[in-house]
Amino acid sequence: MEIEEVLARYVDKIYPSKEQFLKVLNSGKKLTIYHGVDPTGPQLHLGHSTNYLLLRFLQDLGHKIIFLIGDFTARIGDPSDKNATRKPLSENQIKENIKNYKQQIEKIISFQKPNAAEFRFNSEWFDQIALKDFFGLTFNFTAQQMIERDLFQKRIKEGKPLSLNEFFYPIFQAYDSVALKVDAEIGGTDQTFNMLIGRTLVERLLNKEKFVITTPLLINPKTNQKMMSKTEGNYIALNNQPKEMFGKIMALPDETIIPCFEMCTTVSLQLIKQYE
Repeated sequence: MEIEEVLARYVDKIYPSKEQFLKVLNSGKKLTIYHGVDPTGPQLHLGHSTNYLLLRFLQDLGHKIIFLIGDFTARIGDPSDKNATRKPLSENQIKENIKNYKQQIEKIISFQKPNAAEFRFNSEWFDQIALKDFFGLTFNFTAQQMIERDLFQKRIKEGKPLSLNEFFYPIFQAYDSVALKVDAEIGGTDQTFNMLIGRTLVERLLNKEKFVITTPLLINPKTNQKMMSKTEGNYIALNNQPKEMFGKIMALPDETIIPCFEMCTTVSLQLIKQYE
């Protein structure tokens, strides 16, 4: 696939713009690009695969790919796309959840030379950071910036509690970009707020551009409901046994077939059009 087709297929938006990102890609500069995931369960699923397919394409172009496990931030709980405060995970739960992550991810992303992707953990820096240094980061943002977040406004209107750690979570995720000194971050549209906070922090602390690349979520076009959710348990895992995966795919509603082809495979758009 050509880069234009890849971006049109797997990308929702690019900040500051697709044109600027393409200009850098075409310049021959090798970028450091990362994607992060909090280990809230032991399995990764097809809803994540859009990110991984995009990462693999960029890896094949020669860019440095970092897959970051939020083993520290999982202890806090990402509020993104949640109607209630997440329960923080214990260190033992996190260790158990991440045991097979690498084997699942390498079905798509290569951890072999040449240009092997890196597998990192954000506890590398957060277990070392001093409290005074963390509070130094908070001076870059205001309470108004955090409270304006749509999901927080929704919870306030519904009278649901907001924990203080949920306000801090985007700053923790933002610092991952600084610690890794990345040029770009890839994540679902539900992570846009967190990733843009990271863009601000990279600009202020590293004085450099950080591209934010959002990928569309896998949505049932008929119900507008998210199709793959670890919280609700209705997902197709990357490490399901073949028969189990086949059965789950065959059970998908008809209206989801084309979105799954487009976002979870590398089947050509021409062939997908024929299936449609």
